[in-house]
Amino acid sequence: MFRDGRIQKRCGVKKGIDNDDSRRKRADVTIELRKKNREEQLLKRRMNGFHQNGQVNDENFNILNTPQNNRTSLPTLTKSDISNRLSNISSLVEAINSNDSKKRYTATVEFRRMLSVEEQPPIQQVINSGVVPRLMQFLSFDDDCKLQFEAAWTITNIASGSTAHTKVIVENGGICAFVKLLRSPNSEVQEQAVWALGNIAGDSPAYRDLVLKTNNCMHLLIAIINAPKEPKITMLRNATWCMSNFCRGKPKPNFAKIQSCIPVIAKLLMQRDEEVLTDACWALSYITDDQTTGNLKIAAVLHQNDVCSRLIHLLQHGKNTVQVPSLRTIGNIVTGDDHQTEAMLRHNPLPALLGMLSCQKKTLRKETCWTISNITAGTAEQIQMVIDANLIFPLVNILKGDSFDVQKEAAWAISNIASGGTNAHLRFIVSQGAINALCLILKCNDAKLILVVLDALRNILKVGDKDANDAGNGCENKFAMMVEEHDGLDILEELQRHENEEVYDKSVRILQEFFESEEDDGMGMDPAIDQNNGQFAFGSASAPSSQFSF
Repeated sequence: MFRDGRIQKRCGVKKGIDNDDSRRKRADVTIELRKKNREEQLLKRRMNGFHQNGQVNDENFNILNTPQNNRTSLPTLTKSDISNRLSNISSLVEAINSNDSKKRYTATVEFRRMLSVEEQPPIQQVINSGVVPRLMQFLSFDDDCKLQFEAAWTITNIASGSTAHTKVIVENGGICAFVKLLRSPNSEVQEQAVWALGNIAGDSPAYRDLVLKTNNCMHLLIAIINAPKEPKITMLRNATWCMSNFCRGKPKPNFAKIQSCIPVIAKLLMQRDEEVLTDACWALSYITDDQTTGNLKIAAVLHQNDVCSRLIHLLQHGKNTVQVPSLRTIGNIVTGDDHQTEAMLRHNPLPALLGMLSCQKKTLRKETCWTISNITAGTAEQIQMVIDANLIFPLVNILKGDSFDVQKEAAWAISNIASGGTNAHLRFIVSQGAINALCLILKCNDAKLILVVLDALRNILKVGDKDANDAGNGCENKFAMMVEEHDGLDILEELQRHENEEVYDKSVRILQEFFESEEDDGMGMDPAIDQNNGQFAFGSASAPSSQFSF
């Protein structure tokens, strides 16, 4: 029962949560999902991925189609090997600057090998040796594909380092040189140019924009992917990854510069290769993270046939690397307007989302709850679809016992129903245990989430009041009784001490509206004045005044 004496008045109450905030864009909820190590892995790649068990994979790098020019397998350099080579780097510099084609090729291979090691490649030492301008010259040697390729590989690995390392390549004309090599008749050189541009674009939004502005770079990359003869799988992987780097970053790229790649990414989404699928989905997730008026980017993606159904199908992929960006893209799409959310729902993603709620990977559960919360922020019909898909009970279970960051997203999903659903919807979520779960969340330290949950509880209690009034005969608010049964009343009273003004105000409002009993009526009122003698009168107004006047 509400204790009137516990209300502590405060002033200067702020405005509550705006209902327009219920559908939340990506930036508000997924900062930690973009872990730094994930981004580093995604943005830049050192070209040692073709080394298997310490050897160069000859199958991928047959530079010319003659046996004598096949690449030979070389053992991986040890730290001692690199140290020895660095101590004699002056001789390598002399050789690379010579006019002897064999010497400069051998020296270039040595530099490439030093920079292809897994850990702590000596990028700065190589830059300090002064060989970068010479390596850049080799990129124009169209009559020597072997040297051109080795130089491109070496430069690519320099660009895989820090921003300072990438800056050296950019300042030496690397972007223009590599964009030009996208037209190379040699597929290996061409692929290396794709890789290098992916590393440069992945370094920063500024370099990404420089790449996109250079000589129709995006169109050349699209032409490689759409070539009449389908590119080999390594080219397809690198081109998809490079394209995803063209689409990512904040501030976001100029949509006009990347819009042409959306049909290509939609096409890549139909591939079966895991790496291609992963980077194609990431690219779509970057594009659909849409802050434009009218959600123009989401609209452009939805315009592509079969994209929605394919993304939903990929939720059932056996690899998390594919599932995570697929789910993120679906989640981004349903942050659009009600029509865009409806476009996704027409492809029936909800059964797949139901399965994702029980997966072992916490990231996927969190992404799924966030996605559902943006659907429940929609129309009453969209909320009904969520209910019909049996998503409420697992959401309530997550609220009761998952990690807090997952619980938080589930709380938004349930609270959005309480804010935008019909009375029948609110009664249903109560039947699934929502009141108990929401009361538990009130104990958290997140003030904004507490405010969201308080709004949800107030809306639920309003329905309880209506039901009690409709029943008549002095019926009680059953939902208020449930709040009290689950210790919600004590929690609400405790929230009056909360440092956040809005939390205090909303908790007091709920207490006053739904938990003030009849015996509390009139408590704290000023005593009446006896009209006969002007003195205070205490007690019932109907009692004889002579018994209570002094």
